[in-house]
Parts: sequence; structure tokens; C-alpha cells
Amino acid sequence: MFLAVNDLLKQLGALAFATRLKRLAESLQRDASKIYHSLDVAFEARWFVVVYALSKKSPRSVTEIAEAVGLTHPAVNQIAGELARHKLITSRQDRKDERRRLLALSKKGRRMASDLQEIWDDIEEVTGSLIKDCGVDLLSGIEQIEISLAEKSIYSRVRERLRKKLADKIEILTYRPYLKKYFKSINEEWLQSHFKIEDRDRRILSDPNRLIIKKGGQVLFARRENKIIGTAALIPCGEKCFQLTKMAVLESARGKQAGRRLAEEAIACARSNQADKIILQTSTKLKAALNLYRSLGFEKVNSDKYDLPRYRRRTIVMELKLR
Repeated sequence: MFLAVNDLLKQLGALAFATRLKRLAESLQRDASKIYHSLDVAFEARWFVVVYALSKKSPRSVTEIAEAVGLTHPAVNQIAGELARHKLITSRQDRKDERRRLLALSKKGRRMASDLQEIWDDIEEVTGSLIKDCGVDLLSGIEQIEISLAEKSIYSRVRERLRKKLADKIEILTYRPYLKKYFKSINEEWLQSHFKIEDRDRRILSDPNRLIIKKGGQVLFARRENKIIGTAALIPCGEKCFQLTKMAVLESARGKQAGRRLAEEAIACARSNQADKIILQTSTKLKAALNLYRSLGFEKVNSDKYDLPRYRRRTIVMELKLR
């Protein structure tokens, strides 16, 4: 059974890398536990790293152990609970911080760790021989993978690729009279879902040509699969400064990178017009928007720094320096 599954995992290659490591770890731990049981030692392989860490330094907090051995806080707590039930560790509150629980090997735990040392030496030697037979520096390879993942996780790496694929499907269009209706309808949907449409909103949404384009600004539109799904405006607001405003994406199209593509295109447009900075107004309740703006380099500034439109809805001002 194991060989059949293993053959399938081999065919899957890197896609099954985590599964193969998990199966290998489970196989090694299972055999280690069998060794303990064959010697009538009441010890489980999964306890090893916690017991070993405590044998080198006691007492230690759960957090310290988790950081030392690379396990999660709940995982260390679970193992600690099992060790406590077998009377292999003791637990007490930290006198300096009552929120911290300190763990230490009990007398029975210290004696067991000492007795197991010879078995651990044998396991280390046999496992080292297996690694040597591979013909590669496997441990260094694993360490390098761990270092790389500490810098950027698999989650972040895959998310970046997915975002790029989604972004590549977005086409950015500039203002044309036939697109005017989308500027209004998309923004109205967005405003109604988060705030209320104010008179100031209605004026600019009804006449973008006069209030944006003729003032030297630009209105951008995001198109995906021949459908307009998002829009944003860039308006001059002082010397070498533009305001990014009225950026909205259809609710049905959110998460498809339209907002990011619109913002990036707006930044590129401002740069091409020799702008020194871009400013915008947003709300702290719009978490996704705030995260996007921060990722692009925008920082919150004092609202009184710029003479911007006043809305009844609460807003903050953010600034991106281009030079």
C-alpha cells in the first residue's frame, strides 16, 4: 500500500512535496515509537523535541519551547499535557509574569531523558547513515528551504502568482464618452454599499468630462472579458500633484485585481505627467482598500495638509511620494 501511494506521489513530483515529507516524518516517528515500546519504555516519538528542549534548559515557557523547536503554541501545549499526565514534567506560573506558564522536567522526566540518550544516539547514527546514502547534503537542503520559506511563505509565493495571472486578464482603458455611464454606475453601487451618495459625488459622477478630463485629469476603466468592472479618476490638485479618487470595482468582480491594476495605472499616469506625489481620501473602515494603498507605498498624512473636498463620511488622507 505504501509503495503504491508512494509511486503516485513520485509522479506528482513537487506538487506532493509536503505530503511526502509528512509521510516520511510519520514513518520515522512510528518506527521510533516502536523502538521505545519494544524496550518497555513509556515514551512517544512526538514528545521528543519538547523533552529534549527541557533537558537542555529548564524551566521554559511554552512560547520559548515553541520558538526553540519550531512547533505551534497549541502543539506544544498538547504535548505538555500528555507529558504532565505521565508525570514527566512539572508546571508552575512565572513569578515575574503570572500569565506565563513555566515547564520543567520532573525527577522522573530527567531520569527518562538520561536513560533514552543512548537510544537517541543510535537513532541519530542510523538516520545519519540513511541521509549519507542519499548522496546529497539533505539536511543543508532542508535548512535552505526553511530559510527561504521564512523569508516568503508558500502562501505568499502562490498568492503572488495567482494575483499576477488575474491582473494579466485586466485591460485598462482611458476615458471615452461611451464609458461615462460605467463611471457613474460602478461608483454608485460602491458608495451605496459602504456609505451614502452625497451631492459632491453626484456632481463629479454626472460630468467627468468637465470636472476631470478638461482639468487635465484622467478617468480609467478596468475591463475583463469584455466587461467594464472597475473605474478610477486622477485629478490635478496643485503643482505636480494628482488626487486618486472615485476608485471602485463591481462587487461581483472584487478579488480579481482590478483595483490594484487601476491604482498602478493611475500611478504610472501621474509619473508620466511629471507629478511629485499622489494623494487620496479613504476610510479606515475599508480594510481591503487600506491594505492595497499601503502595499503601493501610500502613507497616512495630516488631513489639513491638503485642501480637499469635505464629505459627511469620515475620511483620512494618504500620500504617495513619486520622487
